[in-house]
Amino acid sequence: MKALFQLPAASKAKLFPTIVARPWPNAKGLDRTWEKILEATSGFQFALDLDRTRFRAENPRPAGQAFDALFADDDGFANYYEQVAALPGAIPVLRTYPTLQQLDQQLDHIAELDRGFVLRLEYQASASPLQDLDQVMARNIDFVALIDVGWRRDLLTLEPWAQAVVEKIAEQPERVETVVCGSSFPDSFTNVGARRHIVLEERRLFESMVRRFNAVRITYGDWASTRPPTHPTPMTLVPRIDLPLPAAWLSFRQTGDEEEKEDWSDIARRIVADEAWPNVQIWGTYLIDCTANELPNSIRSPSIATAARVNIHLYRQANFGAETLVSDGDEPYQD
Repeated sequence: MKALFQLPAASKAKLFPTIVARPWPNAKGLDRTWEKILEATSGFQFALDLDRTRFRAENPRPAGQAFDALFADDDGFANYYEQVAALPGAIPVLRTYPTLQQLDQQLDHIAELDRGFVLRLEYQASASPLQDLDQVMARNIDFVALIDVGWRRDLLTLEPWAQAVVEKIAEQPERVETVVCGSSFPDSFTNVGARRHIVLEERRLFESMVRRFNAVRITYGDWASTRPPTHPTPMTLVPRIDLPLPAAWLSFRQTGDEEEKEDWSDIARRIVADEAWPNVQIWGTYLIDCTANELPNSIRSPSIATAARVNIHLYRQANFGAETLVSDGDEPYQD
């Protein structure tokens, strides 16, 4: 949310994020989640999904109870659609968990909202994605199909599954805007070394699908250089800063022996001296530059390093293919 909030408005306008909402950490009420989402999206449209892994997560706060209520299927998931209606710019995501049900009632809510809708089809998460797609396409209505292949380092191995979905969409390509997305961001960096080039497999998957289905309008999507949440495990912190490129990531990790290990500033100085360092000023590059010069607003934790990476990645993908990269002008950074 911080990375999206700090993205330049011109770049934010080129994105259509799907935000998978959950209760905000340590917040008493669920209102904090909606405040943060609206703050980050800054009036631009976004699709609102729900994090099913946090459903019935035994959250004792009122936020947990309010979140669980959004999964109730009463009257075509009326609680969920009422929440979407209360959020300016929010686009509903058809409720398919645990299965697609009460489709007609859901479509009634969607028609009343008059904002369109997204059908998210997840690999190994949707109970019957092709049947869900069949049911929606049978209504002969326009919608966005978000084909989410999930997370995997070798993302191209999931292409056959995505192909099967797009082949069904190809029967009505004029009614469906198709997005293919996933994540290949690594889950381990033990063998990274001082500098490692990591291919962004999401771009390869997208380009392969576009070549195969030239009659279907396919839009690129990814998980913004993140991976699925995991339970925290004890580990030794090794500082690392990642620099997103258009179709790859450069990962810079701590080097040196026990007595001369690099800190965050040492790593940042190597990044700004690297030939790949972009001549563009956005929040993420600003953080790295501040870290290199040991100024306030420096990176001093993995969470801030992640936010910087996500911010630069979103900017890169929003402006993918542009001949020149434009800085964010006079927009102020906010902490």
